[in-house]
Amino acid sequence: MTMPTPPLLNIVFVCYNCGEEICRALQDIADGDLPIEDIEFVVVDNASRDDSCALLRALSSPQIKLIESEKNLGFAAGCNLGANAISNSAPILFLNPDVRLQHDSLVNLLEFAAENPGCGIWGGVTCNVNGALDGKSAWREPGLLSLLCWSLGVDKLLSIGLRRTSGGYSQRSIQRNGDVDAVSGCFLLIDQELFRQLSGFDEDFFLYSEEIDLCRRARMLGARPRVTDRAVIMHAGSQTLTGINKLNFLYRSKLRYFAKHGSEFQAEIAGWLIALGTWLRLVAFSVLARADDKYKVQRDLWRQFANSQQEWAP
Repeated sequence: MTMPTPPLLNIVFVCYNCGEEICRALQDIADGDLPIEDIEFVVVDNASRDDSCALLRALSSPQIKLIESEKNLGFAAGCNLGANAISNSAPILFLNPDVRLQHDSLVNLLEFAAENPGCGIWGGVTCNVNGALDGKSAWREPGLLSLLCWSLGVDKLLSIGLRRTSGGYSQRSIQRNGDVDAVSGCFLLIDQELFRQLSGFDEDFFLYSEEIDLCRRARMLGARPRVTDRAVIMHAGSQTLTGINKLNFLYRSKLRYFAKHGSEFQAEIAGWLIALGTWLRLVAFSVLARADDKYKVQRDLWRQFANSQQEWAP
């Protein structure tokens, strides 16, 4: 009797109203250079409100495990739930449903990991829908200076001049070295034994900053996160989380990160910087809205965000 060949890779998706996107991602993988038979998939549905579960149930493949949560657990807890369903020792790739893969994205990522086995965490580079690198492939350790850059709008200049955000890396720095503080959670490959040592993602991060926290804790254990420009994906960005919800999740997670890894003083300053950036944007869009109605949407968004910060827990 021939024993089944163990998989080379596990891929975990977390789904919230994005069943169609996962089906597209699975098709990209099936069309790619890595045989789909070498991959096992776990899809965690976070209580989607659309027909995502019906679409995913229709994917009748023994390689795909579907876990249906009764409530929205968030990204970190959803990833942990998916990882706990894995019964082999192959590395785990956490993959956002909204990414599009090139034919060699997975093969090149696995080859890069094999060439750099001691790193523990590996990633590729992300581009936008126009094919341009978006500067969001990896993240620097959060600091008050980068948050100040965002508050004052300096991050826009960095995006134009260096093609990176204030908390990210430029293409040049990635090509020169590849070592980063944190790999983007949209395309993050991790050694499974390391992931178990870390007890997975910190579930106090409902959405955003969870991969930065994971990579920080991994570095403390000797890991060295790295990215390669040989593995390229297109990341359009979430279509299911926009507007005020996205701002609230993003910046509350930033504050949670400062509170966990910094001092009480740093966390307080971070809160003030977020408030400063919010009010500067509100004032700017309020002035622009007087001249052109198209800016009223942004004005109202930042006003709503300013009000919502009053309700944040310390």
